Amino acid sequence: KIVFLGRLYPDKGWDFMLSTFPLTAKAINLSKVALIVAGDGLMRSEIENCLVKLCPNLYFLGKVSPQDVPALLANCDLHVTTSEKETRGLTILEAFAAGIPVLAPNSGGVIENIQPGNNGFLYTPGDRLDFNHKFKTLVENESLREAMGDRARNSVRQYSWEQAVRNLIEVWQEAIELKSTEEQIQFTTPASG
Repeated sequence: KIVFLGRLYPDKGWDFMLSTFPLTAKAINLSKVALIVAGDGLMRSEIENCLVKLCPNLYFLGKVSPQDVPALLANCDLHVTTSEKETRGLTILEAFAAGIPVLAPNSGGVIENIQPGNNGFLYTPGDRLDFNHKFKTLVENESLREAMGDRARNSVRQYSWEQAVRNLIEVWQEAIELKSTEEQIQFTTPASG
């Protein structure tokens, strides 16, 4: 089960996907793949008209509420994004938290989180062959997907509430120690007069 999660607008890279997916369909037996498109936007009809011809197991969910995103991702095997303009890529972090790898362009803020070959793959933007090679590798290699998914989950532990609290406590402790040291220096320094 491959999920595309996001708005269905040109700025999300859908033009690239629509021009690439006919080649993908020739390289992979898509009858064994479910494509799940979660999102809505002005390109929905165009995306549906293109993909329905190529993939017999195509599902459009429309806009998914934020509270339902974790369950959706946890029930998928791979998250694909073709947007080259993400600043951070929240859906990528959500996919990692759900334990699934991500395929994304080597562009924008997503490159901060994806460790190629570890928790996902980055493809060269605009390169259909590179995209298809990495897509096919992830679709056909279940053990690789699962291993990447485990590493993906571990890679976002730094964003957990527990880790955020630990980081905050550490900052406070450092500030208290610094303040205490400054007060000791002022107290022991003789006043000039």
